[in-house]
Amino acid sequence: MVIEIRNLTKLSFNVYKNLHWAKQKEFKDALRILVMASHKKKYIGGYTLDFYFEFVGKKLDTINVSHYCKIIEDYLFKQDKDNRRICINVSKGIENKCTLTLTKL
Repeated sequence: MVIEIRNLTKLSFNVYKNLHWAKQKEFKDALRILVMASHKKKYIGGYTLDFYFEFVGKKLDTINVSHYCKIIEDYLFKQDKDNRRICINVSKGIENKCTLTLTKL
């Protein structure tokens, strides 16, 4: 299963963690809406998740997109403790987007 989430707001983890809690919630809510618009199905754990991020301009380090991964995973999975592997790749692209590949274990 491949899910493509477009029009991401580019925000590094370092900046995100220093935001006021209300601004963090605003970011999370906006990202959840993008995920919901891209894919409505919910899953039960037992998957590998391969995240591929593309950002315009300077690319973010892998660790600086971890908050995106957690927010997306929390939306898609009611219980994520059974997911075994999460792989994150980041590159420079022509738009801000995430392509997530889910593989059932």
